Amino acid sequence: MTTLSNACALVGVARSIGLKTDPDKKTPLQLVIEACAELLRSTGLERRQIGGLFTGRMPRSYMSLQYSQSVLNELKIAPMLSTEVTSHGGGALGTIELAVMALQAGVIDYALCVSGEASPTWIDMIGGSANWEADLQFEAPYGPTTPALYAQSASRYMHEYGVTPGQMARVAVENRRWALHHPHAAMRHKGPITVEQVLASPMIASPLRMLDCAAWFPGGIGSAALVTRADLARGLCDEPVYIAGFGQCNTHEWVGERMGSTGVGPFADGPSMVRTGAKVAADQAYAMAGLAPRDMDIVETSVPFTYANLIMLEELGFCGEGEGGRFVEAGGIDFDGGLPFNTTGGYLSFGQSGQGLYLLKEVVDQMRGQPEGHPVPGVRHGLVHGHGGPLGCHSVMILSKEA
Repeated sequence: MTTLSNACALVGVARSIGLKTDPDKKTPLQLVIEACAELLRSTGLERRQIGGLFTGRMPRSYMSLQYSQSVLNELKIAPMLSTEVTSHGGGALGTIELAVMALQAGVIDYALCVSGEASPTWIDMIGGSANWEADLQFEAPYGPTTPALYAQSASRYMHEYGVTPGQMARVAVENRRWALHHPHAAMRHKGPITVEQVLASPMIASPLRMLDCAAWFPGGIGSAALVTRADLARGLCDEPVYIAGFGQCNTHEWVGERMGSTGVGPFADGPSMVRTGAKVAADQAYAMAGLAPRDMDIVETSVPFTYANLIMLEELGFCGEGEGGRFVEAGGIDFDGGLPFNTTGGYLSFGQSGQGLYLLKEVVDQMRGQPEGHPVPGVRHGLVHGHGGPLGCHSVMILSKEA
């Protein structure tokens, strides 16, 4: 695995945004194609040079039997390798993982990795999301919402480790502070919030209150990344960002299935409603990169609830098991002086838009000193975590400014 560390690099990451208030609303396919076009223009790569096309899962608002073929057709490219990576939101980073392996094997020279979604523009996300995340036989008949599905693990997490609502609220408060500086953050116009305001917000699914839950991004985002081997990258851009390490772990599809898993991944010691595959994926990524949590200068995650951010801080190694609440309460992710965590505002305040390669773009932009929001000085190493399903699929990628 160490032979893959820094063997490949990102030469560019592009993004296109469409808002549901725009007069001409765009589909996720349109947004992805716009991002790809910008990326090819900026790098000067020709369409015939693209050997691999890897896409995230089919967007909910653009039903297609073979989504990767839809993208391929619009771009008018003919790659040797093309496929979708369907591990929920974790598949976005999974596209780059597949690209690195194909590139390092010498099968292709350049890979285009794309992801995108625009569901809030086209479909009812409140009523429809749980239909994608609840077991059709054992869970969906009871009419759960997505917050209700997550609330089960939130309750267990609080019970096992004594995590308090106030500690969870600190995540929302600090994420909002980052969002106030980002021009595209969904909650920027709402202003700062306090712990007291989070705790006073309406209960959605106990113990999760409204401000414990992710806001929807008010439209759609399409993202595209161009990946190649390190030797080729230096000929395409002045500041390639190297892929130092990555890992992935997928454990279940439905919440109830967590309790039937044992002997594998995070369930090696038995079923758990709290532990996730993020730790397994992170351990893989750190080992490949030869780095540790203390080396990370910036961290982005795509989990949609405050308590889940606490779990991720534990799983990604920034504090011990069960210590996420106390870590945050002690200032561990404070905007002033803490770990730069969810620097776009995170799903809680930037807004949730599945398939998050735009989180990868945030780390690349910060490394290059060109962030859209508040700058993080001196970023050398950054971690991006992609999550999908009810804490079921996890990808972790570590980026480095230097090979």
